[in-house]
Amino acid sequence: MRTRSTGVRSLLVAAVPVGLVFSAAVVWQSTAAAFTATTDNSGNTWQTGSVVLTDNDGGSALFSSALDSGLKPGSARSECIRVDYTGSLAASIKLYVTTPTSGTVALDPYLVMSVEQGQNVTSATTVAPDCSSGFTSTSTATFLYNTKVASDPLANQAATMTALKSAAHDYSTGLTVGTAVAQNTSLTFKITYSVKDDNNAQNAQSMASFVWEARNN
Repeated sequence: MRTRSTGVRSLLVAAVPVGLVFSAAVVWQSTAAAFTATTDNSGNTWQTGSVVLTDNDGGSALFSSALDSGLKPGSARSECIRVDYTGSLAASIKLYVTTPTSGTVALDPYLVMSVEQGQNVTSATTVAPDCSSGFTSTSTATFLYNTKVASDPLANQAATMTALKSAAHDYSTGLTVGTAVAQNTSLTFKITYSVKDDNNAQNAQSMASFVWEARNN
């Protein structure tokens, strides 16, 4: 009888750990099981806009010694240009004038200048450099600089190249061409000079760069 009792106890003792292992396995499986759900927002992309400004003369000079040499008091000439804004962002455009590196300015005080902005056109409009076609004044002439065309005797004689370079020499001080200019807008301009009747203007030369700059709003 003693031997049989010992055997039964051994079976019971062995059964306890097995039962614990089985019970732990059931608990782990129950813990691992769960309801789930997900949502996402895929395919995100980003694209910047653009600011693009070109002109119809391909970056060449409006005035040059080929046509603007041997000048004398009263000599005057106008040049016209089309400036195209094709950027996707609305932009503010300004015009300013600088002196090229190592450029001369001796004639600046004796050049009366005017800048007139004409009617907008299409990018297909041919604006002749000599202003014979493509440039049309607004209903009331829009002068960005001076009060009349420089060659007009009633033009402001103090509106010289010297004064222009001083007043509008970078974007912050530039002449405002337009604000919130939309994509595919073509602007036109007429720039005119006239030589003052001043003996000090003899044998003098000047150089300048006309710069149109656009910045998005």
